[in-house]
Amino acid sequence: MKRRTPSRPQWIREDRLPTLEDLAWLESPAGQAACQTMAEAEPADTPAAIERWRQRLTPRQVSAAWTQVLLRRAGAAKFSRAAQMLFDRVGLEQCTDEAIATHKARRFAGARRVADLCCGIGGDALALAAGRELVAVDWSAVLAEMARHNAAVYGREITARTGDVSFDWPEADAAHIDPDRRPAGRRSHDIEAGSPGLRTLERIVARYGQVAIKLSPGANFKELPFPAEIELISHHGECKQAVAWTGEWAQASRRATVLPAGKSLTALPGELLDWPLARPPEPECFLYEPDPAVIRADLVGVLAWKHGLAPVDSHVAWLVGDQAITDPLMRTFRVLDVRPWSAKAARVWLAHYDIGPLEVKTRAFAASPEAILKQVRPGGSRPGVLFLTRLENRPTAILAERLA
Repeated sequence: MKRRTPSRPQWIREDRLPTLEDLAWLESPAGQAACQTMAEAEPADTPAAIERWRQRLTPRQVSAAWTQVLLRRAGAAKFSRAAQMLFDRVGLEQCTDEAIATHKARRFAGARRVADLCCGIGGDALALAAGRELVAVDWSAVLAEMARHNAAVYGREITARTGDVSFDWPEADAAHIDPDRRPAGRRSHDIEAGSPGLRTLERIVARYGQVAIKLSPGANFKELPFPAEIELISHHGECKQAVAWTGEWAQASRRATVLPAGKSLTALPGELLDWPLARPPEPECFLYEPDPAVIRADLVGVLAWKHGLAPVDSHVAWLVGDQAITDPLMRTFRVLDVRPWSAKAARVWLAHYDIGPLEVKTRAFAASPEAILKQVRPGGSRPGVLFLTRLENRPTAILAERLA
């Protein structure tokens, strides 16, 4: 029989959590064998294939195994051992990935016992449990069991239990909490709309002192009723998470951290966040794009002053300078040309520079990068980057090349 190529990873639309019985079977030798066979040679991705599997397993077992196969494929983007882990769709979407969890866990050095509240499937727990006792609490016994299993996949033993984090606070030296941002079904950036809400978070901070609170990068951090350091964390150029650090962990006012480089930029309370005076870009100068975590942490000015750079405009977070600078907190480009924007003229302009593979970036510009690419249709061989913005309220194009 011809072996089928495994289908591409895809998200499961089913929001239903598996049962404890489902998990017990998935953790059994029979369940593990079914998942492995589906993943490698016999996917359950067509009615005929599903019917063949139902000759060996119950319909519920077939569904549970195939769901895990698809979720594990998607989970490989977050976890190095996803092929052995247990997931549900929402839990996988919301959980902290392995790299960010490992970064956060380093701040817990010195804490011998940690409480992980709202632990979910254990994305943070598997890193927090390294070298210390960890008590993971969640409202769902199924999620708590997933957290226990997933930590064990990484060789870590945790105590996982069901509880209401509004009042169920284990004895611990410090705590981590990941409030549910979808209590009403749709994701929200509003801290107060999370579960638990602000009042409960305030009581948890008073109880433990040293607390790490996972927040949306889009949250209004001024809503927090207690002092905290706000850290914005990006991974591979995407701002993934904000964390409010309280107690002795609050070492700065704002922090931007870039992973996997592990480089951070901080601002102390009262430190100047204002930007330097703007400077228009010119050919042969260098243009810098701050990492999204730097921008969201409002540290563009701090980064500019640190390297002697200037923004291209007082409202545009692109910086320029005369020297090539290597810093993981920003990407470096060499400017080839700067012109007023015109789609018609740009086609001739790009052809002059033999630009073919083209990346388009926009700020304070009405059209989308996709629309711009359809308009200019570059056909050359040289890769380039087109920055589109408004300088002194005029649409402006900056043609540049990316530097390693």
